[in-house]
Amino acid sequence: MELPGGIRIDGALKRSFRFKPVTGSLEIVLCESAVAAGTQPACITAVLSEALAELGGTAASVSGVRNLSVGDRQFLMGQLAAHIGDQDLWLTAECGKCHALFDVPLRYADLPVKPAGGEFPETTVETENGNLRVRVPTGADQEAIATVDDETEALYILLQRLLSTIEPSQALDVKQLSENDIAAIEARVEAMAPEIATRLQIHCPSCEAENQLPISPYASLQRPAGDLYTEIHRLASTYHWSESDILGLPRARRQIYLQLIDHSRGMQNPQAFIEGS
Repeated sequence: MELPGGIRIDGALKRSFRFKPVTGSLEIVLCESAVAAGTQPACITAVLSEALAELGGTAASVSGVRNLSVGDRQFLMGQLAAHIGDQDLWLTAECGKCHALFDVPLRYADLPVKPAGGEFPETTVETENGNLRVRVPTGADQEAIATVDDETEALYILLQRLLSTIEPSQALDVKQLSENDIAAIEARVEAMAPEIATRLQIHCPSCEAENQLPISPYASLQRPAGDLYTEIHRLASTYHWSESDILGLPRARRQIYLQLIDHSRGMQNPQAFIEGS
């Protein structure tokens, strides 16, 4: 599996990635990301930095994750959902015509993905004030405007970050860009940026009307803690391990220990239980 966009490393565009095994540390980051990181872009950076082992053939880092394109980050969050077992979801939709409620199955692996265009991640756009260089937005750009409430001001901050002049000595005032300039810039960015589907076209089972259902690529954020804290308590109480030791266990191994605890009173051969015989 490769990123639909990629990251430039030593001048070359790299698309490979690899997740770490699922551990309690990753699960706790998913459970507590909103509280720990604050804004949604910061949450995504924190989660992917914890989840990824490699990015572009090198060790994943916070800066590397932060500088991925928005489309790549959305794609990775969908792949992460499958990796941690949140692949199959059910969404509830309301028909816009008859208002009937119905359930819709969703598999992140089946969502359409538009790969990056040939000029990715940066190209030239013609404006009324001459040609400018423009690149695709990244996680770092999202984080920069996440707390800006005024939409116009957020747009100017984003444009200032994405645009640069051909001549380094030439000044750039993004507030002087016309509506046509901004539309042209948005069109060029959309053409070269990778994207995943954020809407599903579905038919109402009651009246057959076509509906568009919005879907979030970030469904794994604020994942319910479930029994994770209870599991930590049980393992710590039984084996006297520290929380960090427990969270560092691969999830499959943690479940084996929990099952051993559950079966310890009536089980004569723990090894047979582990081996499934």
